Amino acid sequence: MEIVLWGVRGSISSPSPTTQFYGANTTCIEVRTDNNDLLIFDAGSGLHHLGTTLPDSGVCHLFLSHGHADHIQGLGFFKPIHNPNWTIHVYVPASLKRVVKNFFDGKTFPVMFKQLRSKIVQHIVTPGKVINVSKRKNNPIKVKPFLGNHPGGSVAYKVYADESVFLYSGDHEITSDPVVRSNTFELLSRIDVAVVDAAYGKDDYHEGWGHSKWEDWVELAARAKVPCLVLSHHMQDRSDKELDDLQDTVMPKTSGSSDLYNRVYVAKEGLRFIPKKDTSFIPQRSDWMFEFVENLGIHKDESIILDRILATSREITQADAGTVFLVENNQLVFAYTHNDTLFPADSSYKHAYVNVRLPISLDSIAGYVASTGKTLNIPDVETLPKDLPYHFNDSFDKATGYQSKSMLVMPFFDRNKNLLGVLQLINSINPRSKKIQAFDINMENNVRLLAREAANVLEISGILRKNIYRMLKVIAIHDPTETGPHAERVGAISAELYQRWAEKHQKTPDEIRFFKGQIRLASMLHDVGKVGISDLILKKKARLTEEEYITMRNHTRLGASLLSSETKDITELAHDVALHHHQKWNGQGYVGSDDSDRLEGTSIPLVARIAAIADVFDALVSSRCYKNAWSFEEARLFLNREAGQHFDPLLVECFNDIFDLIHKIYERFPDVATA
Repeated sequence: MEIVLWGVRGSISSPSPTTQFYGANTTCIEVRTDNNDLLIFDAGSGLHHLGTTLPDSGVCHLFLSHGHADHIQGLGFFKPIHNPNWTIHVYVPASLKRVVKNFFDGKTFPVMFKQLRSKIVQHIVTPGKVINVSKRKNNPIKVKPFLGNHPGGSVAYKVYADESVFLYSGDHEITSDPVVRSNTFELLSRIDVAVVDAAYGKDDYHEGWGHSKWEDWVELAARAKVPCLVLSHHMQDRSDKELDDLQDTVMPKTSGSSDLYNRVYVAKEGLRFIPKKDTSFIPQRSDWMFEFVENLGIHKDESIILDRILATSREITQADAGTVFLVENNQLVFAYTHNDTLFPADSSYKHAYVNVRLPISLDSIAGYVASTGKTLNIPDVETLPKDLPYHFNDSFDKATGYQSKSMLVMPFFDRNKNLLGVLQLINSINPRSKKIQAFDINMENNVRLLAREAANVLEISGILRKNIYRMLKVIAIHDPTETGPHAERVGAISAELYQRWAEKHQKTPDEIRFFKGQIRLASMLHDVGKVGISDLILKKKARLTEEEYITMRNHTRLGASLLSSETKDITELAHDVALHHHQKWNGQGYVGSDDSDRLEGTSIPLVARIAAIADVFDALVSSRCYKNAWSFEEARLFLNREAGQHFDPLLVECFNDIFDLIHKIYERFPDVATA
């Protein structure tokens, strides 16, 4: 059994900037059994959004707690009710036997009941009498109605299915009357998940208005040992901040304890609960995006930022796979990818160097999104109409055996509305059935919010990267070997070397991500000091004289002095790289024109020992006017021969571990041919 909240407000829908996180729709709850039976409790405005996710045919069972407007206002906008391929069983108490017909009277709603195209079957429920929704012997479904305490009457429902019990208590007031409290306690007994009317707190409670205080529910649920209590039917003016505060109030009662009882959550649209499996669920606060951006903002490296954007997007949508495309020279560049089916999450960095480019055109899905700025939410790519301008390219699926089905593809822009890239998520996985599902509207809205905020962080990181490239262009004017691709390769090799070293030293994932990004950027600036060396030396095609060589060695000190005033986040690492990347493990390297500051072994900063390997390897496998390029294997063997002499032997071992990845880096950052 899976329970999904589509509407959590009471009285009236309340869309506003202060209610967008927990949701503004009135009550509607979806219950899915393991046999895919669909039960719906109440028809508030959330029913509309549920309807948009349903297929073109089917059967559902709609249970109404009572006939007040906020619990039936979604009926007219429920897509299946206008579809002849749907059968809708409606369950109401006798007092509401005409509620659906009265709603569709042409006055309350412009469509008459007789104009509805679905097959509607009405059932009268009697409190205390069990309803057999499904009589199959294997996994039957039973629903038992109970009388609630609300002006005009209301009905609560218990659902018995999949060896679990779910309670929905819509409008119900727990008073000081011992009988009411006893009946409510009995209602809460022997259940797994309860979604209840907790419109009030003790400070704003209105006796006799038909709604309960959350404190009463928490008290009785604790006594009844309810594993999972969900406080819903929020008052229309209850802000996200107030609901955050409520969640903070009830969470100390429910977290940090081995006791599985009395887990209390504040209802939020889109939340899903699986009885007996969700007792460890930690709810998000409405400021989750602020925390995401704050955590993302500590990273300056584009690759790390893209990885975090993709990981978080997949987390909030249960997506099996995803790709970030960035715009470069009017093309979409395949920038980062995750795919849990094809490769584990901790190896996704190995796929960060794929050199794939797509034209920004209407014929591909990502290209269409980039061209039009529109989001595409595709339930099944295999059923796309043939007359659409875009189509699904299945070449990747055929090559890998992967099966793409549902897709959510969204553009993201900078502050000036310039396209930065496209975020593509693939195959949302239902946590209950483990089957592929469509991306729902809540997922789409959350990803849109994430993409907007993440684009700002990407834009800031892009400024830093542009500044680094400007410095590299200045260096290249003096030394043609110091190209952008060379710096990218040295940065990438250094970053991956660090990751392998950090994994061997059991560093935390957060620490690895942070320093990996910093080391990439710092290593790209390893030869920045060459801007202070004469072109006559840098561009000389013959072997340098002893005097010229001593002058050349000064680029390490010059670089360190230049970086002392650069971006402070990477200053220390970049300074160490520039100053020490020509040190040797055996102490025979250099810093500047003299030998006074020679270091050896681990006294050489780690980042400099890493950059030394990356720089030498790239120099060996690259063509120069005075030498031919070595093969990758020849260069690797040289590094191994120099392990313990020139290079840190452990880092050489790490280099051997990632040697396959080194090839990918060179595919991603090839040298640019010159005329």
